[in-house]
Amino acid sequence: MEIMAKAAAIALLGAACSLLIKAKNPEYSFALTALCAVCICCAAFGMISSLVDFISEVIKNSGLPAAVFVPVIKCVGIAVLTKLICGLCKDAGQSGTSAAVEYLGGAAAVFTALPLLQTLLKTLEGLT
Repeated sequence: MEIMAKAAAIALLGAACSLLIKAKNPEYSFALTALCAVCICCAAFGMISSLVDFISEVIKNSGLPAAVFVPVIKCVGIAVLTKLICGLCKDAGQSGTSAAVEYLGGAAAVFTALPLLQTLLKTLEGLT
């Protein structure tokens, strides 16, 4: 909970400063917004190590092959990164670039999930 409070403080302070700067120097405003986003993401990396340990334990205890879990985890990572980049692009006034990143994120998620779909089809073939 403490990390979320710190992230919220960074976000609010960055947004307020960005609004003050935006009128005279929009490029500095965007740089400040991007820097705040990077700082918040770096704070999240501390939580990721315990999350990785938990997921590894779940994979081990489930008895299922890691090939079932890895595509799902990658898709979640793609979704988070896509959302972050789309937000930054929209904030910079680049809605076209944001739409392109959103499209690429969806395509990357589907491409990443293909091995999982292949495993599912092989399993279904084995049942018949």
